Amino acid sequence: MKRPHIVLAIESAINGGSLSLLRDGYEISHWIGSASVSKAEALLVNIDAMLQKSGVSQNEINMVAVSAGPGSFTGIRIGIATALGLKNGLNIEMSSVSAMAAVVAATEVQGTLVAAVPTGRNAICVQDFKSNGNLSSVSEPHTITEAAFADALRTKQDIHFVLHDSLCSFVDESTSFTNAGVNIAQSIGRYCSARPATVVEPLFVSKSF
Repeated sequence: MKRPHIVLAIESAINGGSLSLLRDGYEISHWIGSASVSKAEALLVNIDAMLQKSGVSQNEINMVAVSAGPGSFTGIRIGIATALGLKNGLNIEMSSVSAMAAVVAATEVQGTLVAAVPTGRNAICVQDFKSNGNLSSVSEPHTITEAAFADALRTKQDIHFVLHDSLCSFVDESTSFTNAGVNIAQSIGRYCSARPATVVEPLFVSKSF
């Protein structure tokens, strides 16, 4: 009997962060943070609790998937450091992907899409993508103000937005959008579990205004 492919996904840089546990691409457990993760130890406690709740042992995990960013610089470092520790400690694969690419890949909408996630202090990180069977980025991720973001939602009616749940309050009836939810780790886990393990550079996006 084929052993299930179990992926532990970590996102610790956007709002309170999230964790997801996937078996053969389907989520079996998750955790949503209510405050920013400030220490790797706190992340490990919640990983352990999620594994116990789902009845999965550490030795059953095949891959750890982690967000490369954007978001809190400290959160990105903690997530990657935790993933590296699990990779080395459990002798498993590690994969990483931009949270922006992961949430866009999770939607079936094709054409021009803009991913947007909050990064705090009136800053929203956005990035443009093209999806026509294959996903490609057409801009570098960058930050804009909440006011500029609200204006873009109102004026760019030919674009589909993929938004972190906390940004959906900005939309109106004219906005074409997908709510990516708060469980960004699930999108990261699904993205990485469907592709060969690849580790990308951390995505630190500085405030540009």
